[in-house]
Amino acid sequence: MADVNVNFLHPTDGRVISVTMDDTMTAQEIIAELLANNFVSPAPGGYELFESGNLLREDQTLADAGVRHGCKIRVTPSTNAGAWARR
Repeated sequence: MADVNVNFLHPTDGRVISVTMDDTMTAQEIIAELLANNFVSPAPGGYELFESGNLLREDQTLADAGVRHGCKIRVTPSTNAGAWARR
């Protein structure tokens, strides 16, 4: 368990917030915190987190994803576009 400082990029207005958090937090927990702290508003499909173009799975921790100090994490609305291609 270690603290990591990351930068979250807002999905629509380009705001960036810098947050220090425990690297055992999952993507799902992080999204819940971003919602609770009004960084993003509730969205019908929820949100996903991407670091260096890689999707962080809901159950994946920052440590498991290899997130390091200073990383930029893009917050994007979830869509099911292209889901038919994954079947």
